[in-house]
Amino acid sequence: MISTPPLWPRPSETVRELMRKGAEWAQTLPPEWVERLNQSLFASPENARLLEDPVILAACRRANRAELLHWANANLQRPGEPVEPYVSADMVDTARELARRGLSELLMNVARSTQNTAWELWMKMAFSLTQDPVVLEELLDVSSRSISEFIDGNMRVITQIILQEKDAAAHDDHIDKRSLVSRLLDGRDMDSEQFGRRLNYSLAQKHQAFVVWSETPDVEIRLLEVMARGLAQLSGSTAPLVVFAGPATLWGWCSAARPLDLNMLQNFGGQYPGIRAAIGSPAAGLNGFRRSHLEAVATQGLMGRLSGSPAVATIDQVRMVSLMAQDARAARQFVVSTLGRLATEPQVLQLSLHAFLAHGCNITHTAEALGTHRNTLLRRLERAQDLLPLPFADHRIQIAAALELVIWSTPLDSG
Repeated sequence: MISTPPLWPRPSETVRELMRKGAEWAQTLPPEWVERLNQSLFASPENARLLEDPVILAACRRANRAELLHWANANLQRPGEPVEPYVSADMVDTARELARRGLSELLMNVARSTQNTAWELWMKMAFSLTQDPVVLEELLDVSSRSISEFIDGNMRVITQIILQEKDAAAHDDHIDKRSLVSRLLDGRDMDSEQFGRRLNYSLAQKHQAFVVWSETPDVEIRLLEVMARGLAQLSGSTAPLVVFAGPATLWGWCSAARPLDLNMLQNFGGQYPGIRAAIGSPAAGLNGFRRSHLEAVATQGLMGRLSGSPAVATIDQVRMVSLMAQDARAARQFVVSTLGRLATEPQVLQLSLHAFLAHGCNITHTAEALGTHRNTLLRRLERAQDLLPLPFADHRIQIAAALELVIWSTPLDSG
């Protein structure tokens, strides 16, 4: 336990009881609170740079829940007293990673956004707990001080971690693969032959870049490495360049010896539950090394934002979805006007019609790809087409595009 300092006056018993009641509610992690705290991560355009990385986004979401629970539990036991700082392992890893990227200030922005949202949520609760103006004033004063001091304490811990990470980097003369790769991606060094020798990877060849990551905590890096090397083998490469890029994230490049088969990719992805991969397009030379990587990172960002994205996806699969998803309102209107009632039907109907279009409207090929009996598929296709507001034969391209957007935006277990 921590003792109450003289400058932190003990609240009245009435306010202590109200704090305890509010903490009991917060301890249940109300879904609307969790959602609002998660949305606070996108409070400013600067924050969006940080949250393009799904691994860091998932870590921040987990940290929000963990910090809310810690604060609520503390006030349940010692209502209105100072709450000891709490920094989860997720936030430690995130702080160190952002320090390495030179983006530490973004974590402070996120902390302030979270603090503002937490205060708004608690203030609404406070008004529901009492209507007595004197008690309410004291309750708000105690709550504001508690939330502010708790988050400030967390930030002091995080700041110390960031400073330690920067100091370690400044005194580390060892240049690892990530440092070399970062210099290549930034365009600071152009001697591709020298760098290729140091990385044991030819930069003159045709590259296929990929990002492998997991949004689940405590994933084994070994599993990410196994998946990365498996992806390289699908491209016909036996000597990929694989670089540890951050918490639960690997960057990879391999020789694009043969085109990737999309069906084979999806089957491959199913072998690694909880692990995902984003793949850029093949491109040659040093510029291709950079371009394919940037495409893989862009694909990763979209996969992290859209809940129905597959475990493995290529830049070619997401280009159209990315364009359509930029204007959410227009995208919704397009889906509704193109798919009608089909947009809200069970996902099995949407997937069946999507697969039918993807296989050139060939029933046999579609049934084989879905592992579905031909007659079952015919019934589903008939039902799906009956729900469309537009004639299927005349609007196949629009229907396929709308289905692509719906499938990528719908959680995989919702059907």
